[in-house]
Amino acid sequence: MKITNFLNIDIEPAPPELELEIEMQCREIMKSNNLDNIKRYCTHMVRKKFDQDIFMASLLNRLIELEADRVVKEMRKENQKIYTLKRQKKS
Repeated sequence: MKITNFLNIDIEPAPPELELEIEMQCREIMKSNNLDNIKRYCTHMVRKKFDQDIFMASLLNRLIELEADRVVKEMRKENQKIYTLKRQKKS
């Protein structure tokens, strides 16, 4: 099982059960001869994908903001420690 990483988040592949379910749904679509239903289904999927893309972009933006805030706080802490040490040496 390969684990990938994105923005320090481990992304695991889908379990085999879900992959099988998706494969079965794809085969069902491919067997269909009803082009109107397939067109409706595809347009529905395109719209849903767009909604998911917007949602994911919002989540990623928020995650990046939180990571940046954390890094800034850590850097301020480090700078405060350095400043305190310098003051103590001068005294």
